[in-house]
Amino acid sequence: MQNQQRQLAAILFTDIVGYTALMQENEEKAVALIKHYSAALNRVISLYNGNILNYYGDGSLCTFSNVIDAMNAVIALQKELQSAPPVPLRIGLHLGEVFFEEEKALGDSINVASRIQSLGQANSILFSKDIFDFVAFY
Repeated sequence: MQNQQRQLAAILFTDIVGYTALMQENEEKAVALIKHYSAALNRVISLYNGNILNYYGDGSLCTFSNVIDAMNAVIALQKELQSAPPVPLRIGLHLGEVFFEEEKALGDSINVASRIQSLGQANSILFSKDIFDFVAFY
């Protein structure tokens, strides 16, 4: 526990809806989707000063040092992913503490962001009350 680095962050969790089934049905289309998603994610997260902490197959975990950059990034990402081939991405966003141990990002806030994302549908952006409260007063 002594080597933990903690930070407050806007935590972004993403997932491509139906990716596993698509890979079974049409590998070529699935690969095109993941390439489009990865390129857009890398570009947009960097543009809005975020960090990609981990890829999880067809999803990712990213953080931002502020909520406004995170919100602008997720809106830009969803817009960009509507171009061909459209990527049915669902996004969860939460504000909370993240800690790092042995270069792994951990913490309950990451779990909350993941759960929020899992409630979404294709092309959705869901966010916690913490994010809402911050943006409502901005």
